[in-house]
Amino acid sequence: MYTYLLIILFLIIFTLLTWKNVRWGLFLITALLPVYLIRFSLITMPTTLLEAMIWILFIIWLVKMKKWYGLSFNPVIWLRNLKKKKSAYNPIPKIIRLPIVLLLVATTVAMWSAPDLRAAGGIWKAYFIDPIMFLIVLVYTINTKEDLKNIIRLLGLTVLAIGIFALIQKLTGALIPNPFWATEETRRITTFFGYPNANALLVAPIIILTLINLFNKKNKYLLLDILIIIFGLLTVIWSGSTGALIGLTAGSLALLIFYPKTRLTALLIILAFSLGCNFYPAFKEKVSNQLAIASQIHLPLGATDLHIRMQQWRETWIMLKDQPILGSRLAGYQTAVTPYHQNDHVEIYLYPHNFFLNFWAETGLLGLIAVIWLLIAFFRLSYKKGLGLNICLASAMIVVLVHGLVDVPYFKNDLSVLFWLLIGLTIIDYNLRRGARVVESGALEKR
Repeated sequence: MYTYLLIILFLIIFTLLTWKNVRWGLFLITALLPVYLIRFSLITMPTTLLEAMIWILFIIWLVKMKKWYGLSFNPVIWLRNLKKKKSAYNPIPKIIRLPIVLLLVATTVAMWSAPDLRAAGGIWKAYFIDPIMFLIVLVYTINTKEDLKNIIRLLGLTVLAIGIFALIQKLTGALIPNPFWATEETRRITTFFGYPNANALLVAPIIILTLINLFNKKNKYLLLDILIIIFGLLTVIWSGSTGALIGLTAGSLALLIFYPKTRLTALLIILAFSLGCNFYPAFKEKVSNQLAIASQIHLPLGATDLHIRMQQWRETWIMLKDQPILGSRLAGYQTAVTPYHQNDHVEIYLYPHNFFLNFWAETGLLGLIAVIWLLIAFFRLSYKKGLGLNICLASAMIVVLVHGLVDVPYFKNDLSVLFWLLIGLTIIDYNLRRGARVVESGALEKR
């Protein structure tokens, strides 16, 4: 009872602040992504605090859009106005609109054709509708470089809070639910999330985003940014996520390559590493042995995470060859892959633990095509109209994708919002770089 009262009080305060200024609502959601862990039911519908905040934000934004921009909720009038003044209603560049629509179509089909409509509907709403609603409000509302920096810094504060909790767990082992992770010799931090990888998946891309602040000579928050990066790195290391460390390395090298003044240095680092691996026989032998073990269909009891992942990918691939168009559909992966599962002592995970297989299995071939198209459009948008924050945003997405080769960097409430946040910030940065701004009348105009 007291929990519900606190939730209601918080949402009332959030509503008042958002009504006062929509930006404040955006900032609060950005800083509080982990509040999806606070779950409750609205009448009979399960929801989360993060989802409730996004819906309140979106509804208030719609009301204010009607007031500020003369937006009509009559679909005939809306379409007529849209035809007359396209730029007044859509700051999203054309290059990225169609893949978003295609992804929504694919996920809707995957939901309605799913074996468990209720579970699929929850995933569709939480991982696609909510984040895209957040994206829409974001790109209409944020139109200054200062606001862009504020959002990145708020993400950094979340990382700092996670990092402080991680430090306490690393030193004491307190509040780690798994005894094996809590033991000092094998300790892995879990913080608010309850398992290690959830920390690395959220923190790693934000570390790369925060790096942009270090190059600002007039940065008043330099010490804060340094602390965010340090605590973020420690959180990733203490979580024991090799995938996140590889993703961070790839993102950092990408950042160095994208920036002309450091491109040669990055290429020399890659060349030196490649030569070093080639002339180090023990390393080559270890890699060969690991690949040989991973090629085995029947896994030993002590199989590593990599071996389990590779077997999981094989099983998923066989399943997808039998049903390539629709895949397993939303919330249907565990059921669909069960007949193909070869190792009874290994659990069947919720997702295949690979970004592209995740989307193919959950949203079908159309969803896979849509997300690949979306990513191509994202990177094309990133490198138009000069360099700046866009190279950090692109590098952060590379962290997501590289880590996502062995994990699930999207199908979680906070991670799906972060994914669309990266896209939204890139759209805003692109509009600013090409000299466009959203004026009070709602039109996207040249400066």
